[in-house]
Amino acid sequence: MQSRGAVVQSTSATGLRPPTTDGSISWDVDGDGLADFRLQNDSSEFARIHELDPGRFVAGYAITSDGFAKLAEGFPVGPQVPGFRFFTSPQTAIQLTASSQIGEDANREGWWMGETGYFGFKFSNAGGTHYGWGEIQFEPAENGTVGSGYTILQAWYDSTPGTAIVVGDTGGGSAVPEPSVALLALLATGGAAIYRRRPRSAVAQGVSG
Repeated sequence: MQSRGAVVQSTSATGLRPPTTDGSISWDVDGDGLADFRLQNDSSEFARIHELDPGRFVAGYAITSDGFAKLAEGFPVGPQVPGFRFFTSPQTAIQLTASSQIGEDANREGWWMGETGYFGFKFSNAGGTHYGWGEIQFEPAENGTVGSGYTILQAWYDSTPGTAIVVGDTGGGSAVPEPSVALLALLATGGAAIYRRRPRSAVAQGVSG
């Protein structure tokens, strides 16, 4: 998919996931030293994900708490999310899996065990609020335990605060369409300029909690 200049935010090669035993790690989306979300294995039974101020996940509009919406490729994640919402207060203990089954919070948003799909999020740093999307895989485990529960395979956000990003936008391809004849003529007279924001990569931070 072509990009307007998204900044890469990717997990490690093996993906970002909760511990395989009771515990949690933090996800610092942009590597600024402040955690935006927390991934948790609770008592080796529940795999949860937590919003940390001011990080938020896109949730279904009808969901009243602990929402984690499944989004289609091409969906715009930004200040306005038609048919969906960001909660005002952080949602804690969003249950994604439970004893090798899909968790109640993920289930009501249409997720199923073994699925790979897309979610949306936002977070803030010193520059402002950024919008992004991620790809997640739900992982069944053996013997009724939680295992890791899920893995965030990749995540991307837009480098410009307040700018929407389309699910599936990875910053690849040509970011600027071919100019028209009229525009070329205008450029020739020095009346306008085109610029392209260059994607830059970032690494998800997993910090033991």
